[in-house]
Amino acid sequence: MLTILLVAVAAAANETETLLTQAWPYGPYAGLTDVGSGVAVVFSPDLSVPGNCRFYTALGFACFDDADWSRVLEGIHSHNALDREHPIHTLVLETHGTNGNGLKLQRSYEPGAERSYISVGALQERLEPDGVRYILISACNSGRLLRPSIYRSLDPNPGDKLFLNPTCGIISASAEFDPERSRVTIITPASSHIEMTVVGSVGELAPSTRRLLTRAARAAGTKPPGAFAISDLMMQMLTHDRRLSLRIGAGVDALSRAESAGDVSESLFRALIHRLNQLGRQQRSARSGLDGVPSNSRRAPDTRRNVRSDR
Repeated sequence: MLTILLVAVAAAANETETLLTQAWPYGPYAGLTDVGSGVAVVFSPDLSVPGNCRFYTALGFACFDDADWSRVLEGIHSHNALDREHPIHTLVLETHGTNGNGLKLQRSYEPGAERSYISVGALQERLEPDGVRYILISACNSGRLLRPSIYRSLDPNPGDKLFLNPTCGIISASAEFDPERSRVTIITPASSHIEMTVVGSVGELAPSTRRLLTRAARAAGTKPPGAFAISDLMMQMLTHDRRLSLRIGAGVDALSRAESAGDVSESLFRALIHRLNQLGRQQRSARSGLDGVPSNSRRAPDTRRNVRSDR
């Protein structure tokens, strides 16, 4: 039995690494400011922090922080039409899952706040012509978003108190859309759960790493990054955490209330800081032709763990 379990764990780990390598193929010698090349991250504004996109832009990501899916889709289309050298091929969604009833973006919980929903099938249909090939969903109960009953077209009245007024509309796939023929691969965590986010500070990074990010931000025409929001899943992907488990699979019906312990987010954050400092040293070493000298921050992590209460 133990042998079978170990084989299953190894197989799952290999599948996860393969999926991550395909969806996020940055090279082993990529520098700090190239780590997000070809990847876009989409934030629901109420899961973000002021100036959040400055952090991701400095790392090489395209970043969208908006409550209207129509504007996000148009932004991705424009990016890939104008920037042929660095097109977006992968999306990471830092959004609400609405208990698995739809991918939601919103400014706040106020009834009249900007808010919109989209189905997984609609994302595939709308983004495939733009060259997007992978969508990684970081949302609570992400597996429930793949249920056949709402895969193409969301139920506008699911009877869920978290499904608030869609002031900016609901986007569903067309009646002709066939997900089996789509070239856009949907990737979710292997198990549905409540996703956690952490709010951190660039001040936790080594001074030399911060300087690289500052220069990258200014080169991109934005201010130096400060605070940033990041999910456990994103931190796991950036650090290739051994606990990361991804899959391409069918939807699940069960609503999960499972969530990780608080020390998990803190350990992931510490690993993220170490990884970003490592990438910074790697980038400086590649530019200078010399071995990088480690420079570690002595400050304790300044984080705030958030349950995505709108699941």
